[in-house]
Amino acid sequence: MVYKKWILKYLILSFIFCTSAISLNYYLDSYAIFTNEYSKLLREPNQNFIKMEFLINKNHSFDSYIFGSSRVGHINPIGIQNGNYYNMTYSEGIPEQHLSNIKLLIKKSVKIKNVLIGLDDFSYEIDPLRHKQELMRLSHYETDTNAMTKIDFYTHYLFKIPSAFDMLFIKKVVFNEYYSTKNYDIYKTGLPVVPKRVEDYIENNLEKHMNDIKFMKPSHYEGNRIKETINSLKEIIILSKKYNFKLKIFINPIHNVTYLDTNFNNFQIFKKELAKITDYYDFSGLNRITTNNYYYYETSHYRDMTGELIKKRLFNSEYEKYFGVYVSKNNIDKHLKNMKEQIKNYDSDEEIVE
Repeated sequence: MVYKKWILKYLILSFIFCTSAISLNYYLDSYAIFTNEYSKLLREPNQNFIKMEFLINKNHSFDSYIFGSSRVGHINPIGIQNGNYYNMTYSEGIPEQHLSNIKLLIKKSVKIKNVLIGLDDFSYEIDPLRHKQELMRLSHYETDTNAMTKIDFYTHYLFKIPSAFDMLFIKKVVFNEYYSTKNYDIYKTGLPVVPKRVEDYIENNLEKHMNDIKFMKPSHYEGNRIKETINSLKEIIILSKKYNFKLKIFINPIHNVTYLDTNFNNFQIFKKELAKITDYYDFSGLNRITTNNYYYYETSHYRDMTGELIKKRLFNSEYEKYFGVYVSKNNIDKHLKNMKEQIKNYDSDEEIVE
């Protein structure tokens, strides 16, 4: 009898605990999985999931997509003439994920006319298996990189242990404290919206911004998955030919502090291997954009104005000599030699003028 009472108490307590955990996680919704409102978020949501969920399940007129990490989130799709573009930026987006998402779009008969893919120094360093353990970066449950059922996927979010961040949020709500919010334009552009106050602060405090200590701290990654990454890009190229969509690939302008911190030899090898399978635009290196803090928020993300320069180079031949090198099999060796010379001759105190 005592044994039965113990079991009953255990079941009741387990039920209360599970119900409380589900209710709390659903209310907090830290990664914006259960909402349709993305204009007032306390932290970055799982953009990979919510954007794919939107594109495959909602009515929209998009036919062109900008894939990449959070860095390409500063390329505004509005104004690009050859399609109705949507920005698919998501945290630490890498080619394996882009491939999986493109496959799902094709499977769901979502129209694809153009695809832009922005690559980074970490595109061939991050292991996609790591993202399977990170709720902010978990892929859509219908992609081939995520071996989960729909129930399994949502269970990860409903039964997660509240983090210190979640508890801080609860405290602010309970005590009615002010907290800043992030705005994500999921339904119109796909962009994370940079608050006007951020841009105003930079423009009104230029010297302070330019000399901020944050520009001395690189965004550091390690790893070598060059072969696997090139294979993923090869598959995307094959899909572009099979399903008749135009594909443009480019390497993001990487802030000089981060660029100098990365494994330069591996980056050179990656660029060489990339040139074997496709032409691409390279905005990295040490140039008048990447060595100027004015064009960056910190050493990982370039500003919206830099994104506009990238757009002009990709779609306007008048900017051919201004910013970004068009790389092919024919000029890759010369390009890599120039990259090496840049490193050799670089003086951080000297302004680069091209």
